[in-house]
Amino acid sequence: MGTRRSRHLHLFLLLALIALLLLTGCTTRAASPGRLFVSDETELLRQLEVAKAAAPLVQRGARVVVLIVERGDNSGDDLTRRLTAINQGHSSHDRIPPDAIAIYVSYEPRYAELRAGKNWSDALTNDVLTDIRTRTLNSALRKDNVTNGVAETLRRFESVLMWRDINNLITIAIIVIIVIVVILIIVGIVRSLLSGNIRWSSDSSDDWSYSSSSRSSSWDSSSDDSRSWGSSSSDSSGGGSGSDSSSSGGSW
Repeated sequence: MGTRRSRHLHLFLLLALIALLLLTGCTTRAASPGRLFVSDETELLRQLEVAKAAAPLVQRGARVVVLIVERGDNSGDDLTRRLTAINQGHSSHDRIPPDAIAIYVSYEPRYAELRAGKNWSDALTNDVLTDIRTRTLNSALRKDNVTNGVAETLRRFESVLMWRDINNLITIAIIVIIVIVVILIIVGIVRSLLSGNIRWSSDSSDDWSYSSSSRSSSWDSSSDDSRSWGSSSSDSSGGGSGSDSSSSGGSW
């Protein structure tokens, strides 16, 4: 009876620890929230809708930059210059600050680019940004709905980062479970030793026998590209050399 109670207690503590871990991970936000910067030269953007869509990212601590310009370029240099001007002291060689996420739309030429600093680029990779740009942002821009395009892009950013957090929590939970199981096994072995299950033979001091009941358990672990208005050769992905940021730009 005592052994069963002990096992139940261990199981309860394990489940409580996992629940606390998941709850803490899901409710924790950045200690210092980020901010939203919007510049719209066309006056077509409904900024309240954009602010609402950007709120979860700002809560994460991201500096969200939305730039809608009448005249820009299709090389990304204009975006870099504007980001440098917004974030004074930031080196233009880094393309974007580590905690920033940028949406850039130029009407002349028709060009859009997404960038993510190194704090987010592990989830918002070049391929992910290209998919969001071509399927979400460009599609809305072609329908003359820049607000919907920007808002949906921001929501997709948050969705990708949320899945990253969930995957991280699962990984941590698995590690915690493995550590606890190992500790319980060690505790069980120590208890067996201390309970006198090792009996020394009286015939020879060099001989000894070990008798204990053992249980074995096993476990298994298993772990449309949209076409742009311009030529495909104008699309680009990737940060500058030596940069940990990610980006995707192309014509819309």
